[in-house]
Amino acid sequence: MSERVAQVLSLHRITPRCYDLSSVRTGSVRDQLIRATLFADALVSSGLVAVKSDPKDDPQEAQKKRRVLVMGAGVAGLATALNVARLGADVTIVERETYPFGSLANCNWRTVDPTEYDWPHPHWNQGRLPIDLPNWPSPASPLPLPQIRLEASALAHAWSTTHGAILFPPVPGVPIAYGAGSVAILYGHDADDLFVNDRAAANALATRAPGQHMLSVRKAAATPLVAVDANGWTDPTWLGEQFAAVVSSIGFGKEITFEWPVPQPRQPGDWNDYEGHGFWKHYDGMRKVGFMPGPGGVTPSAILISGSGDGAMQDFQRAATGLFGRALYERISLSVGAGRFRPEPLMLNAVLAEDHARRAHGWRPDGSKIGDALAYWHEQFVLAVDQVWTGWSVLEQSTVANLVLRTEVVNYLQRRTGTSTSVQWVIRESVPTFSYGLNRFLSFLVLRMMQHLRSQAPVPAVVPPIFLTRHQISQITPVGHTCNHAPEFCYARMHDVELTDLDARTSYSCGPYDLIVIRHGQDPSPLLGGASVPEQQVPFDLPR
Repeated sequence: MSERVAQVLSLHRITPRCYDLSSVRTGSVRDQLIRATLFADALVSSGLVAVKSDPKDDPQEAQKKRRVLVMGAGVAGLATALNVARLGADVTIVERETYPFGSLANCNWRTVDPTEYDWPHPHWNQGRLPIDLPNWPSPASPLPLPQIRLEASALAHAWSTTHGAILFPPVPGVPIAYGAGSVAILYGHDADDLFVNDRAAANALATRAPGQHMLSVRKAAATPLVAVDANGWTDPTWLGEQFAAVVSSIGFGKEITFEWPVPQPRQPGDWNDYEGHGFWKHYDGMRKVGFMPGPGGVTPSAILISGSGDGAMQDFQRAATGLFGRALYERISLSVGAGRFRPEPLMLNAVLAEDHARRAHGWRPDGSKIGDALAYWHEQFVLAVDQVWTGWSVLEQSTVANLVLRTEVVNYLQRRTGTSTSVQWVIRESVPTFSYGLNRFLSFLVLRMMQHLRSQAPVPAVVPPIFLTRHQISQITPVGHTCNHAPEFCYARMHDVELTDLDARTSYSCGPYDLIVIRHGQDPSPLLGGASVPEQQVPFDLPR
């Protein structure tokens, strides 16, 4: 057994036979696919899931030793299930909803690309897995859920079509053969109802004899199986049901798009029951061209985005330009002309600064701060943006800004007639927090475009800053309607907002805004307790 197998298992181990794939900070679709593939291989290679029968076992015991329970039928759960079944396991998937792939299946407003956020690495725009390495032959895809650049719902639909026999069997819950094993999926069953008991395996590894390891993968593979009881289930009725491994992949927790901490029950709180659109869950009306009409045909005229990570950056790009990521990069390149937009050679210091910050975050004393590392990281990206921006003439700057930004945003910045939309972005921190390099670079290049057009406006006006640091939303008050935690009813309806300056410790009114996007991360809720190492960087691609 290789060191890699032991490492993959240890990074996700909760108990000897229970594992978590959900509570990791990096949660991209590509990350989930690679993580699940390596993890499934490790389960079998280690012997924890015994796909080859021991001659000493009777057939019933041998069958139990190759059973795997997967909680959740999202990307990570299904990738784990299909990969481990392909190797010979019999897998049961428990899914709370009545369909696979969760929010991804219903999201047609976000593009999922397996490589674009590897920018500025050379393969960043390949848009598929596995990637091609320079001067190496193209590998055959080892993934049962092959990823290509598609809208999220289209990708989920393609996967569902490929594996329709498993995901939508004629008789629900019946195992369907796949590879050398099988997969059965139980929709409408909440994994939170399960009582999981891995005490026997844990006890077996809690002591050591002289000359023996206390915990090793080989020793864990010889422990008793994990027992599962189903509380209140009638079909199936599990009581002491045995599995070789239990894997939680229930998602990354509840997205915080509302007032946090949550107000007392039945109290509207300072945000008056306002809840923003979920990243994957709710369509926010920001079309690629124009905005979706709201009540009475009105479109948003003032957008406020709150948050300092990837979600906020992506939506800042979408609000200002209608595009994000690779599509926005390509629009900028076309707008400025051939050979005039090549930022990659300028990114070395930024990439090194990012590596420094990520190492500082992963390895630091409890309670310590990494503000200096994050500030240095951000500073290097801003310097790269400045080099690109100042490398263009004023005419080129104006041309790019007018071609890339939404017409409504240009109208607002230039004080022109016609439909106009303002976009403002606020963060609590002094600098943005963790994000992909492409998101950070493009967001601050878009910010430069907006600042440029505002400075060139023929009629100067007193307008709020486009980007505010060390500010937070302290109050949201709906104007002429009630919120009731329903984003769709608040879209294109006005809200007065109070911002608090965290340094001055003063608050002031601003707005009103008719689209408020909240990207404040997630409240982690790992079902089995959380992975051992939540900060993990997976490889770009499956190791060859």
